Amino acid sequence: DCRKLDLAQLRGNTPRATIQGAISTGLSTARSLKAEPPIEKYKATYGVCYRISLKLFPKDSEVIALMDMNPPPDNVNQNPPVRKPRPKARKLTYTKKKTQTQAKKKKLPPKKIASANKKITQTNRSTKSRKQLYHYTSESDSEESDSDDSDSDGSETDDSDTESSDEQPSRKKIARYHSTSDFTSESESDSSESDISMNTSQQDTNDTLQNEIDDFNSSLCTTNEPSDFDINLSIGPTSFAVAQEIGYSYARFRHQGNMRYPKSNCEDSFCIKDLKNLDGSLLCRLFCLADGHGGPGCSAFLTTQIPECIENMLRQYDYSQLDDQDVQDKFKQDMILLIKHLDDEYLEAKREEYLRWQVHETSAEPVDDGATLVINLFFGEWFININVGDSRTLIGCKTENKWIVEFSSEDHKPYLERLALQIYSNGGVFVDNQDKPIKFDPFPQDRNVRPNLKNARIRLQSADNELGVPYKNNNGIHFSLNVAATCGDLLFKLDPSRPVISCMPDIFFEKLGPFTEYSGNRFMLMSSDGLFDHLYSNKAEIQNQTIATCIGQQLDAGCQLKKIVAHLCNREGDRHLFENTLQEYDDCTCILVLM
Repeated sequence: DCRKLDLAQLRGNTPRATIQGAISTGLSTARSLKAEPPIEKYKATYGVCYRISLKLFPKDSEVIALMDMNPPPDNVNQNPPVRKPRPKARKLTYTKKKTQTQAKKKKLPPKKIASANKKITQTNRSTKSRKQLYHYTSESDSEESDSDDSDSDGSETDDSDTESSDEQPSRKKIARYHSTSDFTSESESDSSESDISMNTSQQDTNDTLQNEIDDFNSSLCTTNEPSDFDINLSIGPTSFAVAQEIGYSYARFRHQGNMRYPKSNCEDSFCIKDLKNLDGSLLCRLFCLADGHGGPGCSAFLTTQIPECIENMLRQYDYSQLDDQDVQDKFKQDMILLIKHLDDEYLEAKREEYLRWQVHETSAEPVDDGATLVINLFFGEWFININVGDSRTLIGCKTENKWIVEFSSEDHKPYLERLALQIYSNGGVFVDNQDKPIKFDPFPQDRNVRPNLKNARIRLQSADNELGVPYKNNNGIHFSLNVAATCGDLLFKLDPSRPVISCMPDIFFEKLGPFTEYSGNRFMLMSSDGLFDHLYSNKAEIQNQTIATCIGQQLDAGCQLKKIVAHLCNREGDRHLFENTLQEYDDCTCILVLM
């Protein structure tokens, strides 16, 4: 008896075409294999149904004979709802405005001439383009317009009509339409009233659902302000805000509804801290963001270790000497070694975890994870950007009443020529989303990007290793990455001398000057790829300009930074920015600094 297995009941939520397709596939497969059909028809109390063939269970014939062949009563609706016939459809047309000549023919009373002249003025100002069939207005606007229409027609209203209109339930939006017939039957008027009541209840349901979604969004998204961090609010950039939303996904099956399922934990990690000299004075303000994948371990490790490491490094520099190119080159070399040291430290810890797991010292299998990294330093009068991976930093400024992108970091993607050659030569393979290899020309190209690798992913040619680091999932598909530079990811760095993916950062310098010279016409945004990957455009230049314009317009409108970053993290809130057909949403962290 399958009911003893406590299987989930479909309850009519599965599309009929899906069930018919499953039955047809099962019968055709049985015929091709010359086997017993797995499905048969039988007559129940309420009609002919399909069931699993009882011939498949010859040993259980005695038990089956005693079984109740009818499905459980709750599966069958004994009292199906009675559907009311739909009201007769009306032919919708566009209302023709009354001209001044027609208004004169009506011989309006003196008291109503003012309203007629007002309508004539509005008609002259209107455009010649076609208008919408349905015009949605507020309740007060609709009542005023209805009264104006009745006045223009020269008809007088009775007291009974006024009383009936007062008893009608209030609605937020009223759909106004115009019919070719001036008179309707009583049945049609009754049906239209029932339609209005149903629309009202549906609107209330939608409002309730929207409130629940808003409450759910607020639980997934958190925001922080400068007062939440241990920093000196009188020095450096003091106007900033942070918003972080945990990734979530929607149910894959229709009968599960529109419930959102958040991730168990957020893999993004950030750090905002004041780095100090030995005497306690301010040395630098650090903004750090790590976007983890595979787990939160690597991102948390980076944001914990980086502040102290960079603080010790910056104590050896004077920001006034960064104008010298040699000093900048030395700074870059020291920063590269610092990140490489942190990466090696984390990878070595992962190797030890896998070795202990191999000799059964630990029962839990280790997790091979990694993270991208972006660091922004406000070092005296200098702004320094350090980028590893596809998290992004952009600086927007306002010139001639227009917000433009002054600087943006470059995502480390497989299609970059300077990274693709290294990946291929160290044993990497470029594949598409279906894990099918993409042809790669090993000879250097004159261009900066390779168009055929635009949506490529990276995996290994041979991934067998002594540590037992997994390289395939349960479905036999190789693990792959869509980013060409990360920290962590032991699988792609099993050979320290020839890593498939490196942690080499890009470092950028820009002299800003004292912060007191700026009046809010410049900002810096650093964000994980959870923001940019959900935009309509997939081109970095268009994405940067779109985000810069969006932030700039909100700054001009006087919006708070806290609300701006929360608006960016809500990927389902602004349909002018983000796609609305996605099933999964990645973690998203936005840090906005006003300079």
